[in-house]
Amino acid sequence: MLFKFAILVSLLTSLAAGDETLGFVYNGFRSANLSLDGIAEFTSNGLLRLTNDTSQRTGHAFYPNPISFKNSSNGSAFSFSTTFVFGIHPSQYLTINGHGIAFVIAPTRGLPGARPSQYLGLFNEKNNGNDSNRVFAVELDTIQSSEFFDINDNHVGIDINNLKSVKSAPAGYHDDRTGELKNLTLISGKRMQVWVEYNGDDKQINVTLAPFNSGKPSTPLLSLTYDLSPLFNNAMYVGFSSSTGTVLTSHYVLGWSFKMNGKAEELALLQLPKLPRIGPKRKSKFLTIGLPNPYFRVADESENFNL
Repeated sequence: MLFKFAILVSLLTSLAAGDETLGFVYNGFRSANLSLDGIAEFTSNGLLRLTNDTSQRTGHAFYPNPISFKNSSNGSAFSFSTTFVFGIHPSQYLTINGHGIAFVIAPTRGLPGARPSQYLGLFNEKNNGNDSNRVFAVELDTIQSSEFFDINDNHVGIDINNLKSVKSAPAGYHDDRTGELKNLTLISGKRMQVWVEYNGDDKQINVTLAPFNSGKPSTPLLSLTYDLSPLFNNAMYVGFSSSTGTVLTSHYVLGWSFKMNGKAEELALLQLPKLPRIGPKRKSKFLTIGLPNPYFRVADESENFNL
């Protein structure tokens, strides 16, 4: 029986690795089949929590099977598209955070040997910058690390084998009506959505960020011409990496969609789990209604506390 099960698992893995149109979508993670390590976990309401209130730790979550990104070692990397909704909750201070989230494509699950803090669970002191890493990542970084020449403490970057981003920009989005670049604060505790797309024909990487449920802006935040073919093995793993430093932070993913050689399926945003409340419960607004007791007040139920 165990032998038959092993054959079935091997067959399913081979099929997944060879499927050049593979796609999946997680609208929440109540019954998700992801490979977790470090302090990553699923919460009772369906959140993927990559880190928790533990210092100097990493958390990884990967799709369990390898995915075909090329059909030969010398072939061209296929196009792919992904979108996910995330939220970052500073657990100690509302203006200080550590350290961020990265969407990652890597040759192995779990990124063995990766360090926490500024290394985002991606690399370590010895291998950062090595071509042998074969790692592509899009970082949502909330700490300015001078050794990696970070532009600020609130940025999005495209990383190739290295935490010195090939290209980065302050976190924000282009307003389709005005064309204005509007700032987004990654550690606000609010839900945000990211799109990462690679066009294998044009060798073009686009990264787009937006407020939750506002739609995808037509202009990407980052656009980079870069051939991922030499970087990728035939089969790679896709997932997320995050880490904490001395400041405790919770990094969440609420939903995730991925597609090879096509557009990632839209997330069902209204079905996604809610983020926990930040800090103590706010006091409701009250209205005095003219009763004899001046302290008798009615709550204004229009106040919305969900982030």
